Formats: sequence, C-alpha cells, structure tokens
Amino acid sequence: MRKGTRRVTAAIFALGLVAAACGGDDSSSTTAAPSTDAPAASEAPSTDAPTATDAPAGGDEVAAAQAVVDENTVIPTDISVTVAPSAPVPTGIKVAWLACELPSCTEVGEDWPAIAEALGWELKVINVESASPGAGVQEAIDWGADYISISGSPIAAFQEQYDAAVAAGIKFAFAYNGEAPADGILTSISGNDSVYAAGEKIADYIIADSGAAANVLMVNIQMFPVLVAEENGMKDTFANGCAACTFDVLPVTIPDIGVNVPGLVASYLQEHPETNYVSYAFSALPIGVTAALQSAGLDGQVTQVGVDFDKTGLTEIVDGTHKAWTSNPKAYSAWLMAHAMILDAVGDEYTERAAGEVLPSFILDDATVAQEIIDSSELSNWKGPEGYADQFLALWGVA
Repeated sequence: MRKGTRRVTAAIFALGLVAAACGGDDSSSTTAAPSTDAPAASEAPSTDAPTATDAPAGGDEVAAAQAVVDENTVIPTDISVTVAPSAPVPTGIKVAWLACELPSCTEVGEDWPAIAEALGWELKVINVESASPGAGVQEAIDWGADYISISGSPIAAFQEQYDAAVAAGIKFAFAYNGEAPADGILTSISGNDSVYAAGEKIADYIIADSGAAANVLMVNIQMFPVLVAEENGMKDTFANGCAACTFDVLPVTIPDIGVNVPGLVASYLQEHPETNYVSYAFSALPIGVTAALQSAGLDGQVTQVGVDFDKTGLTEIVDGTHKAWTSNPKAYSAWLMAHAMILDAVGDEYTERAAGEVLPSFILDDATVAQEIIDSSELSNWKGPEGYADQFLALWGVA
C-alpha cells in the first residue's frame, strides 16, 4: 500500500445527470428530427431493480408497473453498504477532490470537508474545468495524494495524467462517468447500470399513471453514453411492459438547454398531438419548457416527468406543472467514494461494490414532500437517506 495507510479523493462533472456522462461538447444547437434510433448499448445493463418484465407472462401491465412504482415511491432510510472495515480507519490519508465549475459539483463535493475532518484525513480541493481536468489531476499527483475523487469527467479527458497517477500508486474513486472496473479504480458510482434502472423506474411510473396508454417523448442528450443507458432503460421497459405505448426521443445538446429546448418541445407536440407524456433525461432540460407550453396552449396536452430532480423539478411538482421525478443523492456519493477508499486503505476487498454503485433513490410525486426537500437545505435537493452521515460514521467505527 503506498505510504502505508494513505490514499486520495474527489471531483465531478455534472449538470444533473449530464455529469454522469459528459465529456464536454460545445457543438451548436440541433434541430434534428426526433428519432428512436438512439445509440444502442453494447449490452443492456444489469440491475436488481424490479421491472414490469418481472411480472408473469400475460400479467396485467398496469398492475405490474404499479408494483414497481409502489416499491420505489418509498424514500430509502438506510445506506446501501453494510460491511464495516476490518481494522480502524487510518488517519493522515491525503485526499484530492477535483471540484468542477458546474452546479452539480457543489452538491457532490459539499460533504467532503466533513468527511475528511471526521476521519482525520487531509483534504485538498482542486478546482478544474470539467472537460479538461488533467492539470488538476497533475496537481494532485504533485501534492502527493493517496486517492483522487472525480465525478463525471471521463478518463479519456485526462488519460496521460491518469496513467501517471496509477503508475505512482494513486487510486481513483469516480462518480457519474460510467467507467468500467479497472486497475486504479476503486469504484465508479451511478454508472450505466444505475442510470438504466432510473430509466426503468420512470417508464414504469408512466405506464401505471397512463393506464398503459402512453405516447412518450423523451428529451435527451444522446452523445453521452450514460444518458443513452437511461434512454435504453425506458425504451426496454415500454417494449416489454406496455404493448400500446409509444416512445420517441428528441435529441438536444447542452447549448440548447434553456434556449432552444422549450421551442423544440413545443414544436414536437404541435406536430405530434397524440403525445401525452414528456420525460426529461436530467434536471436542467425542462428549464423554460412549461412557460413555452403554456404560451402555446399545449400544457394541458402532456404530463411532464423526469430523472434526477433538482429545485427545478421540485418546484414544478409543487406548482402542479410536473407529475413526478426520480431522485439522485449527489452528496451521498462522496460518502460512498470515501467508503471505497477506507476499505482499500485497510486492505479489505470491496465485496459490496456493485450494490454501492447504485445510489439509493425514489420516485417523487408528492407536492408536500417536494416542498419539504426544497426547504431542507440551501441546495434544495435530497442528499440521501435521513441520517446517512451518522450511519456511515457508525459503520466505519468513527465517533
């Protein structure tokens, strides 16, 4: 183990779930016609989440979907790992958290100072550009980091520095980028499997809510593999669990957000009046859409839902303009990254890695709960199961 008991920490590339996928792209806005021919995943991600396909053949589609919804509208109360480290957590570990410029980085990194203080670790926060974090990784190497934590930015964006870090014995904990298991990677939280499951959940909600009669438009940025995984989760769920449902995709880009997306959605609905549900791949995509639909007299045509709520989705649920969103506890992910580091530092195998990489989540469609979440913190988001910090500290044997 490098330096006996020492290792490192964190960074994130995110705009809602875009963090989970983006490699950075400044391409111009698209007006491409919507297509269901999304890039196919090489293999459908595995997931333990129940889906409509779990129902017996010939079972009622609405009942099967509702069973999934009923299970997933319960707010999780427990952390997702249970195996404690086999030895006391070593102190003095040097952790580098690479904090990007996007709002989601603030959420992912907000608990790192508290984690480091509780564990007696030395934390270095390094500000980076999400699309090019290489200089920050090099700074962490030069500082003597034991572990580096980074969110969203793919290894391809800093391959040279990644190779140098691994050669120096530094290990990485990732979130929201879908990296496959490899040497030097302790964990990769909320990757393709987790986001595929989120797509399944919101699709099941739509099936149950529509009485298995939904014509769905998904607004998505298809250039990011993790968002394509979400799209495939929705598409597969409709294909296997709703014979009468239709599913289409409106491809957009990051520069379209809040600028062209509202008009593109309104135009699509005018051209496809049979559409009765719009689903957003992550929280920033619906910015400005409700106002555009109201101006065009289209807001009564569709039910709006999405994956990865933030204050935008929560506020729309409170206002009654959106029906449901899935949660995405970004702050919680830092504790899971620290957990992987702790196990590595004491020499334990991370036997719960697969379970730990799927973030606890739920489907929210209750305006009262949405308002409570808005009022709960400055960032107006669900950070994780109630008391999650104390649960992790207890698991680690830290007072």
